[in-house]
Amino acid sequence: MPYQLKNVPGVQKTLDALKNGDADDQAKLEKVRKALRLLRQDPRHPSLNTYPYQNFPGVAKDVKVWHSYVENKTSSAWRIWWKYGPGRGVITILTIGPHDL
Repeated sequence: MPYQLKNVPGVQKTLDALKNGDADDQAKLEKVRKALRLLRQDPRHPSLNTYPYQNFPGVAKDVKVWHSYVENKTSSAWRIWWKYGPGRGVITILTIGPHDL
Protein backbone atom coordinates (compact mmCIF):
# COMPACT_ATOMS: atom_id res chain seq x y z
CA MET A 1 0.00 0.00 0.00
CA PRO A 2 1.49 3.38 -0.97
CA TYR A 3 2.29 6.04 1.59
CA GLN A 4 0.43 9.31 1.81
CA LEU A 5 2.80 12.25 1.36
CA LYS A 6 2.31 15.34 3.48
CA ASN A 7 4.32 18.53 2.85
CA VAL A 8 5.35 21.10 5.41
CA PRO A 9 4.45 24.63 4.14
CA GLY A 10 7.86 25.49 2.67
CA VAL A 11 7.88 22.43 0.42
CA GLN A 12 4.91 23.63 -1.61
CA LYS A 13 6.65 26.99 -2.12
CA THR A 14 9.67 25.16 -3.54
CA LEU A 15 7.48 23.10 -5.88
CA ASP A 16 5.60 26.21 -7.03
CA ALA A 17 8.86 28.08 -7.69
CA LEU A 18 10.09 25.20 -9.87
CA LYS A 19 6.76 25.02 -11.68
CA ASN A 20 6.85 28.74 -12.48
CA GLY A 21 10.56 28.80 -13.32
CA ASP A 22 12.58 28.45 -16.49
CA ALA A 23 13.22 25.28 -18.50
CA ASP A 24 15.93 24.10 -16.08
CA ASP A 25 13.53 24.51 -13.16
CA GLN A 26 10.85 22.59 -15.05
CA ALA A 27 13.32 19.74 -15.67
CA LYS A 28 14.23 19.73 -11.98
CA LEU A 29 10.52 19.60 -11.09
CA GLU A 30 10.09 16.45 -13.19
CA LYS A 31 12.98 14.81 -11.31
CA VAL A 32 11.44 15.83 -7.99
CA ARG A 33 8.05 14.45 -9.02
CA LYS A 34 9.62 11.15 -10.05
CA ALA A 35 11.48 10.87 -6.73
CA LEU A 36 8.27 11.66 -4.81
CA ARG A 37 6.39 8.96 -6.76
CA LEU A 38 9.10 6.44 -5.87
CA LEU A 39 9.13 7.58 -2.24
CA ARG A 40 5.37 7.20 -2.06
CA GLN A 41 5.56 3.64 -3.40
CA ASP A 42 8.71 2.45 -1.59
CA PRO A 43 10.95 4.69 0.53
CA ARG A 44 13.68 2.06 0.17
CA HIS A 45 13.65 2.09 -3.64
CA PRO A 46 17.29 1.66 -4.73
CA SER A 47 17.42 4.77 -6.93
CA LEU A 48 16.42 6.97 -3.97
CA ASN A 49 19.52 5.87 -2.03
CA THR A 50 17.65 6.64 1.21
CA TYR A 51 19.61 6.82 4.45
CA PRO A 52 19.27 8.48 7.87
CA TYR A 53 20.24 12.13 8.16
CA GLN A 54 21.84 13.42 11.34
CA ASN A 55 20.92 16.68 13.08
CA PHE A 56 18.19 18.05 10.83
CA PRO A 57 17.55 21.68 11.90
CA GLY A 58 14.37 22.24 13.87
CA VAL A 59 13.58 18.56 14.44
CA ALA A 60 13.93 16.90 17.84
CA LYS A 61 16.95 14.60 18.14
CA ASP A 62 14.73 11.59 18.87
CA VAL A 63 12.92 11.95 15.51
CA LYS A 64 14.59 10.03 12.71
CA VAL A 65 14.93 12.10 9.52
CA TRP A 66 15.71 10.45 6.19
CA HIS A 67 17.52 11.78 3.15
CA SER A 68 16.65 10.56 -0.39
CA TYR A 69 18.14 11.38 -3.77
CA VAL A 70 16.40 13.42 -6.44
CA GLU A 71 19.61 13.62 -8.46
CA ASN A 72 23.07 12.12 -8.28
CA LYS A 73 26.48 13.00 -9.70
CA THR A 74 25.32 16.54 -10.45
CA SER A 75 26.59 19.84 -9.15
CA SER A 76 24.30 20.89 -6.26
CA ALA A 77 22.32 17.65 -6.59
CA TRP A 78 18.88 17.86 -4.99
CA ARG A 79 17.60 15.75 -2.12
CA ILE A 80 14.37 15.15 -0.22
CA TRP A 81 14.45 15.23 3.60
CA TRP A 82 11.53 13.47 5.22
CA LYS A 83 10.24 11.58 8.26
CA TYR A 84 7.60 8.95 8.92
CA GLY A 85 4.29 10.17 10.38
CA PRO A 86 2.21 11.59 11.77
CA GLY A 87 0.35 8.34 11.93
CA ARG A 88 0.74 5.11 10.10
CA GLY A 89 1.20 5.19 6.34
CA VAL A 90 2.21 8.86 6.21
CA ILE A 91 5.51 10.41 5.15
CA THR A 92 6.07 14.08 5.92
CA ILE A 93 8.32 15.91 3.46
CA LEU A 94 10.40 18.38 5.47
CA THR A 95 12.26 20.07 2.63
CA ILE A 96 13.44 19.56 -0.94
CA GLY A 97 16.55 21.22 -2.29
CA PRO A 98 20.32 21.09 -2.85
CA HIS A 99 22.14 18.48 -0.80
CA ASP A 100 24.29 21.04 1.00
CA LEU A 101 21.55 21.73 3.58
